[in-house]
Amino acid sequence: TLAQDSFSGQATTDLVDVGAGTSAADYEGKEVRGKLVLTSSQPGAVAELAVARHGAAGIVSYAQNQKTAWWGEDENQVRWGHLGSFPEFETFAFMVSLKQARAWQQTLAAGGRVRLQARVDAGQHPGSYDIPTAVIRGADPVVGSQEIVFSCHLDHQRPGANDNASGCAAILEVARSLGKLIDDGRIERPRRTIRFVWPAEIEGTIALLNARPELAESTLAVIHMDMVGGDAATTKAVFHITRSPRSIPSFINDVAEEFGRFVNEQSDRFAGSGRADYPLADPEGGKEALLAQMVDFTMGSDHQIWTEGSFRVPAIYLNDWPDRYIHTHADDAGNIDPTKLLRAAFIGGASGLFLADLDTGDVPELAALIRNSGLRRSAEALARADRLLGDNQPEAANLLRFQLDFERRVLESTEPFAPMAPEMRAGAMIWLSYLGRLLDQSPAAAAAADSARTDQDDLAGRIYSRNTEPKGPMSGFGYSYLEDRLTALDLRAPGLLTFQGLWGGGSELGYEALNLVDGRRTVGSIRDDLSAVYGPVPIELVIEYLETLERIGVLTTDSG
Repeated sequence: TLAQDSFSGQATTDLVDVGAGTSAADYEGKEVRGKLVLTSSQPGAVAELAVARHGAAGIVSYAQNQKTAWWGEDENQVRWGHLGSFPEFETFAFMVSLKQARAWQQTLAAGGRVRLQARVDAGQHPGSYDIPTAVIRGADPVVGSQEIVFSCHLDHQRPGANDNASGCAAILEVARSLGKLIDDGRIERPRRTIRFVWPAEIEGTIALLNARPELAESTLAVIHMDMVGGDAATTKAVFHITRSPRSIPSFINDVAEEFGRFVNEQSDRFAGSGRADYPLADPEGGKEALLAQMVDFTMGSDHQIWTEGSFRVPAIYLNDWPDRYIHTHADDAGNIDPTKLLRAAFIGGASGLFLADLDTGDVPELAALIRNSGLRRSAEALARADRLLGDNQPEAANLLRFQLDFERRVLESTEPFAPMAPEMRAGAMIWLSYLGRLLDQSPAAAAAADSARTDQDDLAGRIYSRNTEPKGPMSGFGYSYLEDRLTALDLRAPGLLTFQGLWGGGSELGYEALNLVDGRRTVGSIRDDLSAVYGPVPIELVIEYLETLERIGVLTTDSG
C-alpha cells in the first residue's frame, strides 16, 4: 500500500536493505542513490537520511504496528505508513508485509538482486474539513442550550474497522436509538441538547473548536468513542472507561464508571449462568463478560483536545487497548463483536442521557455516588502515599493534600449541571471534613507531618498565564507546534517530555503541566500537583518546560 503523504514519482530500480535506516551506520558501504531502500522503520523516520542525504529514489517499509505482546507475530500484516505532513522535499513510500520483506532479504543476502518498479500519482493540495454533526435539541428553556457531545473520529485508514468505524457506528446508533425512543414517547426529550460529531482525528477537533469556540463554551461534557468493538478473543482488546485528566476534576467520570460497573456485573452474571436482567448480548455477538477496566487519563484520541487547557471540557473516553490489528490491513469487520459495540454504546449512551437530564432532584443520589467514588480514589491515594514513605515523606504529604483538594473540586463540578441546595452543600462540607480526618490519620500523613517540601529555586514562585493564541495542544497529527517553534528558535526539547515518574510521565506530564497553568498557580504548585498524580517530579524540569513555552509564545509571566 502507498504511505500517507507520498508525492508523485516513479522508478524502476534495485532494492537496497538499510535495516532501520535511521543512523549513518545503516548506509555505510551501501550505494542507495537512485535505488529504493528497504527499511524496518516508518518512512518518515528514514526519509531525511535515505532520500535527502543519500539520494534514494523512494522507500519501501515493513514497519510493524504499535508494540504489544503480539508485535511482529503475524508476518502477513501490512501496516499503515506515513511520511512527514510538511516535508522539505518530496518522495514516496510503499508499505509491505514482514513476510515479503523477509523474502527479499533472503534473496539479497544470497547475493541476488531485487528489482522493483514504482509509480505514484499523489500529492497535497489545500482543502477543508467537512465535519458531520447532528443534534437532539434540549427541551428545557433554561438549560436547553447546554450540550453533551458524543465524539469519535471519522477518517480511518482502510479498512479501519475497530479504529475507528466502531466508534463512528456506536455514536450513530446512540443517536438513532435516543431519537426513536423520544419519537415513540418511551422517554422524554432531554433537558439539554445532545450533539454528535464525526471529525477527523485530533486535527479535525482542533479545527472544529478553533472555528467554533462557542461549541466548547456550551459543552458541559464529552463522551468520546475510539475503538469500542474489538472482539477480545480475536484482537486481544481490553475495554477501558478512561477518566478526564486530574487537572479537570469532574463527577462525569463517576457516572460513566457506575454504568460500566453495572454492565460488568450484568454481563458477568449472564456469562456465568446464562441469566441476567440486562445481559446486553447481541444475537450475532459474543456472550463473554465485558470486564471493562476503569483507568486514569491517557492520551491518544480527540478527548485530549476537549480536555486541553484551551477548552477545558471534561471527557469520558471509551476505548479498546491493545488491538493486535490496529493500523494494519487486517483491522477488518470480521474482528468486530456486535455485543461489544452494544455494550459500549449503552455505557456511553446512558451516561450521556443521564448528564443531559441531570437536575437538582438527582443531586442527592449523585452526591452519594461521588462520595463512594471518592473513597475508592482516596484508598488508592493512601496506598501510593505509603510508597513514598522514607526519603519522600514530603511528597507523601503533598499527595494527600492534592487528594483532598481534588475531591472538593469533583463535588464542585456538579454546579454547572445542578447547583446544590444549602443543606446539600453543608453535607458536602461535612463529608470533606471527614475525608480530611481520614487522610490525616494515615501512616503516611503522620510520618510526613513534621516535614515540608521547600523549593530553593526562586523561579518556583513564578506565575504564568496562557496566551489567547495558539489554542489547542502543543502537538497534533502530522504537526507539532512545539517542535516547529523549537526548531525555528534553535531550542532543545524540554526534559519533562521524556521524564517517567512512578505512575506515568512523558508527553502526558507536558500536557498536564500546561493544563495546570491558570494565572493563579505558581510553578512550585504546578510541580506539586504533577508529583501527586505521576510521582515526584524535579522542579527544574517543570521550570525548564514552562520557560520554554514562554519563549515560544504560549505563556506569559504574570507581572503582578
